Order: sequence, then C-alpha cells, then structure tokens
Amino acid sequence: MALKYKDRKENEARLKADMISKEMPSFVRQFFMAEENHLSGMTLYSYASQLKTFFEFLRESNPYFGAKDMRMISTDDMGMLTDADIAEFLHDLRMPKKRKSNAGESVCSETTIMHYMVSLNRLFNYLAAHRYIKSNPVELIKRGRVKKKEIIYLERDEKNDLLHTVESGERLTKNQQKFHDLKASKRDTAICTIFLDTGIRVSELVGMNINDINFSKHGIRVFRKGGNFDTVYMSDKAEGILLDYLENGRPSYNPSGKEEAVFLNRSGERISVRSVQKLVKKYMLSAVPDKADRITPHKLRTTFAENMLLKTGDVEKVQKLMGHSSISSTMHYVTSTEEAIEAVRNLSQD
Repeated sequence: MALKYKDRKENEARLKADMISKEMPSFVRQFFMAEENHLSGMTLYSYASQLKTFFEFLRESNPYFGAKDMRMISTDDMGMLTDADIAEFLHDLRMPKKRKSNAGESVCSETTIMHYMVSLNRLFNYLAAHRYIKSNPVELIKRGRVKKKEIIYLERDEKNDLLHTVESGERLTKNQQKFHDLKASKRDTAICTIFLDTGIRVSELVGMNINDINFSKHGIRVFRKGGNFDTVYMSDKAEGILLDYLENGRPSYNPSGKEEAVFLNRSGERISVRSVQKLVKKYMLSAVPDKADRITPHKLRTTFAENMLLKTGDVEKVQKLMGHSSISSTMHYVTSTEEAIEAVRNLSQD
C-alpha cells in the first residue's frame, strides 16, 4: 500500500516532536496533544523545534528563567512575558551566529522568523484561550516585511542541456562516468523529467510507489505536503521515459519482491531525498555550472511553475498543478519578467 512509506515518515516526525515536547514545560506538551489531530507530523516537529529554541533563549538571556529547569517553567511565568520579550527573541534570531545546520555564521531570514512567530502565536493563543494567561503578547508584534526573493529557474536551453547530460553522461567527470551506467542513466533521466514535467516535490517523488502510477490515465498519485492524495499528469514524452526506466532500468537495481518504491538506490531500496538532491547537484555542475549552486529539486519544481505560467497565463490552473492550498503560495513563483507579467495581465478582471 502507498501509505506504508508515508506513514513511516509521518510517524518519525511525530516521534521527534514528542521527544522534544518532553524536554519542555508540561503545558507545551498539552498544547501539542490539543493540536496533533489536525496538524501533520512535520508541522508538529517544526513547532517543537522552534518553541524549544524560544525556551532556550529565555533561559540563556533572562536570569529568572535561567534559574529554572525548562520543564519547570509555569503558565504563570508565561503570563509575565510581554511583547518586548518576544521582540528581543526575534531580534536575537536576526543576529549573526553559528547555527547547528551551518558551518559558519548566519542569520535567520524574515521568512524563518515569520515561521517562529506563527508557532509562538499558536502557543500563546492556546494559553490565552484556556485562561492560563490574560493576553497574547505576540499579537502586539508588527510583522516584518518578507522580501520577495529572486526566482531561480532553468531556461529552455538549460533544461535541454541538463536532460542531455543526465541521459548521455557527457560533461561528467571521469570518475562520475564510471558510475553512469545504463540503469543510472534511465533512472536519473526519469527523475529529472518527472520533476520538470509535473512539478512535484522531492518528497513526493521519493514517496512514489509502483501502484501510484496509472499509465492508462497518464497520471501519478502523490501524497501532498498537506497530507492529502492528489493526481499529477504526465506528458506523453515523460510517460515514455518513466515506462522505459520501469521496464529496462529499475529491474537492474535488483529490488526485492516486496519493494514498492519507483526510484531505487544501488542497494535496490527506496532512494532518499538526500540522494536525489545530490544527483541533481551533480548533473547541474556539469550541464549548467553557472546555476549549479542555486538549482535544487525544488528549483526544478519552480522551473515547471514558470513554464506553465508563461504558457497558460492561468495562475489558478498552476495552483492546482502545484498542489497549493492557497493561490498566494503560487504567486511566489511569478517572476518580474515582462513575459510573466503579461501572462497574468487579466487576473484582475471579473
């Protein structure tokens, strides 16, 4: 069943969130138990990590909280916090410092800070709703303006260069070419083609199972970020490339009879997200080196969105193709190029 892999990843995220919540005050754990029935595991894990960072900051920066074990912080203590305390925490996030996921110093982006504010706002709303505190101090914080990032994607000739390199192995280093056998060529060509042809996320591609593919309807069932199943449709060309991989590439990985995954690693098991990220990087370095440091599987998704926006001029249609719950998410993919602006020129009309 398709849910086996999805369930495992969901359970892993929920277990991580639960372990982190046990390190925090008891009311935080109560908050998570109240929220867990309508939030995904990854969202819970994100909230848990961010809230833990907040409580660690309180203990490091405030002598009152520093004298307490994190688990002993009470709702009365939370009621003492003001918008100035929240602002100080957000200020700290903006300061350059060495972080766990980086080798050097970095600062949190305004987008990341907005995510912290969402998790804090949700916790304080919970405390206020249950009358543990009188009011939510986060509501007094003015939201920062998130700058629109430059949208990075592949032009048509760059897409062709990438796919040619993936298929042929040309431009790869001699060492890389040793491992670029027929099965790798067919698998990696199918992976990059599916990204560019359907715009699915890397997690959705990695989670694909054989029975998720319906060639008679030209569709692939994917498990979306929000926890729902959706169907994406392939072009005839992408369908042919995927079928060729399934018939002439996948069997060479010698999967066990129980392996349901579409895309496999050299051990014949489901390929990982990290492996897909690395293989895209490898081919980009050879095919389009000028953009190699900025093109990821997600940017191939962006390339799909840009291509469909320019061809259709229909943001709502692209919203459906991308699996976005809100059209505002899709608008992040609209570039400031003249072509993109022209493509959406009629959206303001009734």
